[in-house]
Amino acid sequence: MVPRPMPSLEMTAPRRMPPICLAALAQVLSIVLTGLGMLSLQFLGLEIGIVPLLLTQSVLAVAVSFLMGMPSWWLAIQAIFVPALAAALALSIAPTWFLGGFILLALIYGRTYTTQVPLYLSRRRVWLAIQHLLPQAPGLRVLDLGSGLGGLIQHLADVRPDSHVSGIESAPLPCLISKLRIMGRPNAHTEWGDFWQTDLSGYDVVCAYLSPVPMPALWQKVKREMRPGSLFISYRFPIPGVMPAQVVKMNDLGQTELYVWRV
Repeated sequence: MVPRPMPSLEMTAPRRMPPICLAALAQVLSIVLTGLGMLSLQFLGLEIGIVPLLLTQSVLAVAVSFLMGMPSWWLAIQAIFVPALAAALALSIAPTWFLGGFILLALIYGRTYTTQVPLYLSRRRVWLAIQHLLPQAPGLRVLDLGSGLGGLIQHLADVRPDSHVSGIESAPLPCLISKLRIMGRPNAHTEWGDFWQTDLSGYDVVCAYLSPVPMPALWQKVKREMRPGSLFISYRFPIPGVMPAQVVKMNDLGQTELYVWRV
């Protein structure tokens, strides 16, 4: 009897509603509740000014967001969103400024609204620590997931000319800057794309500086695809419930750490 193949567990991203969708839903609900409250007061013959109205909507937006389990920093955004929008409309700011700001943010942050991975920039201290963790064998292949402005790629390509260092970044502008930084280095490469779609089996070392959200799913991908004996390195964000083989303290103001797993 031929065994049936196991269904693929590959994930393109953590399967949960993006925070921006939850935030939008919370705003809509708070606006609806505020509107119903205003109509009820008008039915009773009472009038409410614009400032109390905005404050009511702000409080309701925070309350609904809190009940939805959104992180605390989102609550601050929810509180000021509609009042800030009302203030901008009152100032009669040209719409082109908003369009320009939106395009700039989209170029810088890419698909952060779905990946929940913001643009974090690592420092030279981290690059040096990763450099000393790399195996000394020539022909090493290193991949940086979410490579940002390409600092780590550039550094490793320079100090390890016997190796090939690659990066993948989903945000257009950081990816372009990274490409410009590594020009002229034949052992360095970066591309614009989704690391969930990248096959990790061809790399000896995979580095990541992402966020807590994708780490559990990323670890499953690492275990499925990376070869035995290869290294997975995460800066700042551990894998819940998985003991690293090594922890390197950065001895910086934030007391950050590098977590190293041998697959």
